[in-house]
Amino acid sequence: MAATDASVGEVIFTVGEVKVLGSNTPLKRGDALAVGQTLLTGSNGHVHIRFIDQAFVSVRPGSELRIEQYAYDQAEPKNNRIKFSLVKGTSRFITGKAGQAAKQNFRLNTPVAAVGIRGTDFVAQVANDVTRVAVQQGGVSVSPFNQDCTMQALGACGGLQSRDLAGSLTGQFLEVQARLAPQLILPALGKQPFALPRPEEPSVGGATDSKKTLSESGGFSWGRYAGTAVAPTGYEMVGQNDAFVLYRLTDQMVLPTNGFVSFSLADAKALGQVGDGAFEPATISNPSMAVNFNTMKYATRFTWSFDGITKNFYNAGTVSADGRLTGNPVSSNIRISGALSNNGNEAAYLFSKRYSDLGVRAYGILRWQQ
Repeated sequence: MAATDASVGEVIFTVGEVKVLGSNTPLKRGDALAVGQTLLTGSNGHVHIRFIDQAFVSVRPGSELRIEQYAYDQAEPKNNRIKFSLVKGTSRFITGKAGQAAKQNFRLNTPVAAVGIRGTDFVAQVANDVTRVAVQQGGVSVSPFNQDCTMQALGACGGLQSRDLAGSLTGQFLEVQARLAPQLILPALGKQPFALPRPEEPSVGGATDSKKTLSESGGFSWGRYAGTAVAPTGYEMVGQNDAFVLYRLTDQMVLPTNGFVSFSLADAKALGQVGDGAFEPATISNPSMAVNFNTMKYATRFTWSFDGITKNFYNAGTVSADGRLTGNPVSSNIRISGALSNNGNEAAYLFSKRYSDLGVRAYGILRWQQ
């Protein structure tokens, strides 16, 4: 049955100055939202909305987001229609059932570009006639407005100027200026990524306000830590710090008993924190990890870079019978917490380190595979 109520979403979290355009009454948790309303956040404002199809939208500080269309028809997905306009600022979008079932009918407009989805968790930013789009999970298609891509249409635009971007943990994003094709920006080019989830937002892959929603990769699940950490069904905790929590499938342990294996980095997410401020994106480079199953020992190293600071980290130690990694302080300059997967084909660990003299903390998660 199609949703016909005027309300298309509900406020589930607010902080700071948040209101609807034309009203001086602050938005609060539980308030209903309707098509045609424009959300405004002040310099300290932040609001989360859960929509009728369980989609999630976060409007970050200093932003203006308009709900142009929102129709959800569970019985006839072709009738789903979703359109937002991000006039300024930054918003995060996690598509729900309507967008998943009718991706061709989802559109985010900015002043210079159209964003379509492939089933997605993404962040868009509008500043100074430039649009930036980064993908946490899934994929997007981005195009500048032109004769083949109009504001009035729904869905992704095709054409020679459109460009796709798949989910990434490396900090890459697309940058669009008026009438120009999107440019792919990489951390190596010196521009810092802007789109990591904030601590109060869902973990990557989540479509609700739950802090326990996790991203799954092979034998592991992980997410941002937010004060509580309860392993989901079928998983056990193998790592935790102030930024992340890491779980492993509880399958029967069958580790190799001999051989030397070099692992390749599959995923990495790194953060930096100045003082007690917000987590900001950092980068990982020069990764390596190896396990000697004859002696049940491992060694790993990588380079962490943040805000002009570069640190070379290394850790070596033993692998327990249940696959957990225990570093030797003599041969390590950073503490990690993690494990091998139950068949030994993967590994994952968290790291953290504080530099009191610099007022900086380093955090991250790395997942490895053979």
